[in-house]
Amino acid sequence: MRENYITENGIDSEHKIESIINDCKVTIYFSKNRNLQVERNVLENLLDTFENRMKARIGY
Repeated sequence: MRENYITENGIDSEHKIESIINDCKVTIYFSKNRNLQVERNVLENLLDTFENRMKARIGY
């Protein structure tokens, strides 16, 4: 990622999550500016995904 893009958009280049998905490297960078709406949406999606996996696992 370009250094000026990181600086201009308040991206925390040290706070990131990296994963390999089907031979594709995925990197998620976090913003230095906290956005509560985005945080709430991400947490809701994670909880929904977890709930769906648990339901599938127990056969609902």
